[in-house]
Amino acid sequence: MIQALQDYALIAEIISAIAIIVSLIFVGFQIRENTRATQAKAFHDIAALDVNLLLSMASSQESARISTLFRESPDELSEDELNYGFYMFGAEVRHIENLFLQKKSGMISEASWSSRQALVEGLVLSPGFGVLLAGINKKYFDGSFIEYVEKTRSNHQL
Repeated sequence: MIQALQDYALIAEIISAIAIIVSLIFVGFQIRENTRATQAKAFHDIAALDVNLLLSMASSQESARISTLFRESPDELSEDELNYGFYMFGAEVRHIENLFLQKKSGMISEASWSSRQALVEGLVLSPGFGVLLAGINKKYFDGSFIEYVEKTRSNHQL
């Protein structure tokens, strides 16, 4: 009789262990799906920011002109235009810093990063970015982003 009870207890322990393993597998699947949903939301938010930035830069012909010149030929701008362009471009840089940090933290996939890497590098390598770097305190940006920027610019001898 005691042996039968011990056998039942052993069977109950085995069933409990199996139930725990199944539960952990289920939780793992839930975490993976939650991660995918979070990444999808992050990607959606990034796309919305992309659109908002583009629309704000194209809000007028003057804004579009200043934005373009600040990026490519900042020395062609008047002092007032340079100030205006500096802040518009600063918002764009903050956006690409966010992209970089989200990629670094794994919140956006490698494929999502790859589709935006040319945008990020194009901005970082632009003459306007050099003006921005010269006119700001680097402590306003994440250190790893500044390291990425400096490495990217040095690889292109800027």
